[in-house]
Amino acid sequence: GNPSQRYNPELQKRSLENRKERQQDLDNFVTKLKEYSRSDKPIWEVAAEDEARAKANAAKEQQRLAGEMQKRRDEIKRLSISGK
Repeated sequence: GNPSQRYNPELQKRSLENRKERQQDLDNFVTKLKEYSRSDKPIWEVAAEDEARAKANAAKEQQRLAGEMQKRRDEIKRLSISGK
């Protein structure tokens, strides 16, 4: 018999949807490994530095978004007060 017929259609659909994402993750991983291997430092050190840099960038982005949201709230508040 066809093995895919025994496979739950819902699971199969989800698996196919996730395949592209997993493939992208793997591609990113391999690309990063290639970048890390170009360094003179051990790969785990370069990876740790990269991770720290990524966390710092994510924190900055988070702060920026929080600031934008606060500006929008203030703007809405100002408009609702002046609208009365």
